Amino acid sequence: MVSLLELTLQLSRASDMVSPELNHHQRLVAYIAFNLGEELCFDEKKLNEVSVAAILHDVGGLSMQERIKVLKFEAINPHQHARIGWLLLKDYREFAEIARIIKFHHVDWNRGGGLRFCGETVMPESHLIHLSDRIATLISRDDKIINQKDQIFKKIASASGRKFNPDYVKAFEKLKEKEFFWYDLESISNGRRYYKKINFKDQCLGIDELIGITKLYARVIDFRSNFTAVHSEGVSAVANRLAQHLSCDELTCKKIQAAGYIHDIGKLSVPTEILEKPSALTPEEFAVMKKHTYHTYVLLNQVQGLEEVNEYAAMHHERLDGSGYPFKLTGKELSLGARIMAVADIFTAVTENRPYRKGMQKDQVIMILKNMALDEKIDAGIVENLITNYLDINIVRINAQKKARTRYVDFAKLLV
Repeated sequence: MVSLLELTLQLSRASDMVSPELNHHQRLVAYIAFNLGEELCFDEKKLNEVSVAAILHDVGGLSMQERIKVLKFEAINPHQHARIGWLLLKDYREFAEIARIIKFHHVDWNRGGGLRFCGETVMPESHLIHLSDRIATLISRDDKIINQKDQIFKKIASASGRKFNPDYVKAFEKLKEKEFFWYDLESISNGRRYYKKINFKDQCLGIDELIGITKLYARVIDFRSNFTAVHSEGVSAVANRLAQHLSCDELTCKKIQAAGYIHDIGKLSVPTEILEKPSALTPEEFAVMKKHTYHTYVLLNQVQGLEEVNEYAAMHHERLDGSGYPFKLTGKELSLGARIMAVADIFTAVTENRPYRKGMQKDQVIMILKNMALDEKIDAGIVENLITNYLDINIVRINAQKKARTRYVDFAKLLV
């Protein structure tokens, strides 16, 4: 069983990796919102929902530029990324209420007029995150945070009634006098342990629920770019089908399927301009790209019960001869699942369209896979199995990626 809370925290961390300017931002907002909620005597359900929504409130900022521009106190047109977050999360039972909160987390109070926006009701939790988010954006890294408390409050108070619910501002006025609050914010922003923990209500995920959540994460990872919009879906489908053809048991097949969805979660650390570059990467750009597997491993390593899935996901660029990355593992150190994932990733990458080329035809694909197997880069037995079942596996990939492309196009239309 896997903790939904731990998975959610790692998705939050991953989406904060797009820039050092965003480091720990969502955690800071969640901590502020939780403490303000306590000051306002929110019940346990409200506290839990506002905390989880705050942890993911910027998940819709699919590009570095989108994320950074809303860090300004008076953000211009801040609602786009909030709407994207809502669209990404709304169809998943575990995040349906969270999505509603995120959708309107940049709506101003407007003397009470902010209780409605675009004909819809705005939840109180949305306004609390709005205040918490703006507090976090006012924190400067140039001085001790506690030394900034009066200046931050003055700025917030000046917008009371216009941007923020006055009752929430009064709660902040009380909270700002508690030194631990500012010390904790400093510890969080530096990635250290802190005094007061946020108490989330957690739930454990079975393997089928895990597949559903990792599929959501694949959308967050891939929808940053038109050229990556269907990649994880393809890898997951191919890896799962390969595992079936290799007679893996049902649970292993499902773990491999989940790993395929999140194998590129570390790519949230890669700038969009590198992901979408229409030509070969420079050595410097490739060095940035290579780090994504390391980030995938570190993020997923924090989640208890995800050990095998992490191994399959994070090792997809390792090679049998030890020439892969980031761990330089050799064949005897790589599990069957990791070997399957490596072949599935290569097969999907060469058969799908990329910014700099069209997807390759069958003869080219087979030649590449066979040559890599002969060079002891990838598992020859898995390659032979794929070639034997080429038509079936390729149809599975095409169908999975067609569905993913349709979702992406529909998603883009909704944004317009």
